[in-house]
Amino acid sequence: MVLAAFEKGASLGAMAKRRPAPERRRQIAQAAGELFAERGVRATTVRDIGDRVGVLSGSLYHHFKTKHDIVHELMHAYVDGLLARYRGVEGLGGSALQKLERLFHACIRANLEHPAEETMLIRELGGLFDLDEFVYIHETLAEIEALFVKVIVQGKSAGEIREDVDPRFVYRMMMDVMGAVPRWYDPEQHSEDRVVEAWANLFFRGMCPPQAQARGVSESAVAS
Repeated sequence: MVLAAFEKGASLGAMAKRRPAPERRRQIAQAAGELFAERGVRATTVRDIGDRVGVLSGSLYHHFKTKHDIVHELMHAYVDGLLARYRGVEGLGGSALQKLERLFHACIRANLEHPAEETMLIRELGGLFDLDEFVYIHETLAEIEALFVKVIVQGKSAGEIREDVDPRFVYRMMMDVMGAVPRWYDPEQHSEDRVVEAWANLFFRGMCPPQAQARGVSESAVAS
């Protein structure tokens, strides 16, 4: 009976040890993502990740077979989540400018929630992510770009956006600006709503008051 109880206790103990595995996997991926963002994937070793998590590097292989497996876990979730987020807010309807403002907000929220993944995306595009195994990243980004471009084109057709605006240029400029937000955003000094409002006002209305804009157009016409 004592032996049976011991075996039962040992079995329960083993189950308890196995139970946190998903949480440990998440911790490893999070720590690796931070290191990948700081140093780049190639410059980060398995030992670096183990040291950051506080485990022996050999233990990591119980959760991930390779560094690239960790990268895939992070980036699949990130880019799939981005696309779903953007589709959701675009599908709410409204004018093109209303849609764009919601898309701005969704972009900022995603970047603030996932700063490591966003930094990895910027750092590794044109490098590691050009490998065939990461083709899904480029495919998803192309879908995201097409969604934004569609909204901008709708705005041009409705007269909300100037006809001479290049939708792809606007999209890429917006992504560059939004990608930098996590580097300076301070929740004690800023709010997401105020950042989006300020950015949208500047983007849609420009820096110059109407009279200065009119004067600039007039001077440009004279110069030509």
